[in-house]
Amino acid sequence: MKRSAATLIGCLFLAFVLPGTPASAQDDIEDPNTFEGVWYRIALDEEGEFVLGDGDGYAGGTWYHYPEPNGPGWWRQWYYNGPSDANRKGQLDYAVYIKAMDPSLQTSLEVRFNWATPEWSAQGKQRPPLPCDVPEAEMQARYMQDRLLHRVDHWFIGTVEPIKSHTVEEYNPEWVSIDVRGHNAYVYRGADHSSLPKDPFMGACYDQSTGDCYTGYEDQCEAPYVWLGWGTECSDYVTAGPFPVPVYRFWSPTFGKHIFTTSEREKDAFLAEPDETWAPEGIAFCALMDDTEPGCRPVHRFWSKQLGVYFYTILEPEKDNLVTNHSQVWSYEGPVFYAFAAGEEPEDTVPVYRFWSAELGYHLFTISEAEKDGLIENYPLFWAYEGVAWYAYAP
Repeated sequence: MKRSAATLIGCLFLAFVLPGTPASAQDDIEDPNTFEGVWYRIALDEEGEFVLGDGDGYAGGTWYHYPEPNGPGWWRQWYYNGPSDANRKGQLDYAVYIKAMDPSLQTSLEVRFNWATPEWSAQGKQRPPLPCDVPEAEMQARYMQDRLLHRVDHWFIGTVEPIKSHTVEEYNPEWVSIDVRGHNAYVYRGADHSSLPKDPFMGACYDQSTGDCYTGYEDQCEAPYVWLGWGTECSDYVTAGPFPVPVYRFWSPTFGKHIFTTSEREKDAFLAEPDETWAPEGIAFCALMDDTEPGCRPVHRFWSKQLGVYFYTILEPEKDNLVTNHSQVWSYEGPVFYAFAAGEEPEDTVPVYRFWSAELGYHLFTISEAEKDGLIENYPLFWAYEGVAWYAYAP
């Protein structure tokens, strides 16, 4: 289906008809009728230039460009969410599908969502805050608030499908948006936003592992979210992020290797396997899922089909060396979580130790002081201690 689309740069309006989708085929569903709520779509080329975009948003699905002094700026599509009302609250639910325009190139992308403040609505302009309304950062901070939805940090991707829910407890925002910046990215899916009464029978649904929280009824609160009771609000429980999530460790007697994952889906798939294939070893440590905490860095995961093992590193030179000089042996899978390099760690983190076994041909990572000491004292010829790999949070 071809849909009319538009962009706005500054206050100059340009309209056109969408060309086709990227040449790289994906097993995905790109149908506006498939998703509840509003639809959006945008593509940015390898230079970060706008290629195409459409959606169900304000002014016929217009994507507005908000320049930045030292960056590419944001592309933003707005949606009306009802009158600004201090007696109601705004419920924002976003689903995003991300793939590369060119899978042979790295993708860098940041996706956020915004909402207009009551100060903006009080002006009575009957439109969202457009680029010509908020040319300076101070004005954007006064009239808009935002949250991070997902970030892809310069890595090769197949597809990524993040979701995010957020409740604006204090008021219902008149306007809400989806915000995108980056390069080599094709982004689409839907947003379900609504204005809700401040119902005393509603309460906070809270996922402690991620910090995600939304307001709803008890029968709508499904695992891993926990119902916190009637009249509770997310602001009562959610402190400033980021929120460490568990990193699970599995051992395979069959393959003779460990794997670490933060993915609940990947964890559940391993748990469904017999223990001789993948045996759970519990939570190895806790890490972050983005770099919003000062000083944290991505931990990169590599897979070697030739060696049959995974490898993890927080060191950018080590990652770049494997990508550039050893791609025939090591396949780069991108960042799997975020942690802290030695010398940059916060006080509440603990070291994750790294060992190398030439006999087994793979690395071992552990947060356990007892395991570390046991390997150093009892197996020094089998396991070579390589020091601290990174710092993370204790389970």
